[in-house]
Amino acid sequence: MENKKEIKLDRLNFYSNDMKVAKDQLAQNHLKLTYQRNLVSDLDRKHKTWAKKDAAT
Repeated sequence: MENKKEIKLDRLNFYSNDMKVAKDQLAQNHLKLTYQRNLVSDLDRKHKTWAKKDAAT
């Protein structure tokens, strides 16, 4: 007979072959990655704009 606490913890975790990650941690890491990806694409867009301005002058 398994402990109720262990069963509850098992439901809250995401399993892979190598490690166990909590769902909230996985979601938080996904949000960080999305935010960083947006920052990089914004920076790339700004650099392209700056390059066009420099080429025009």
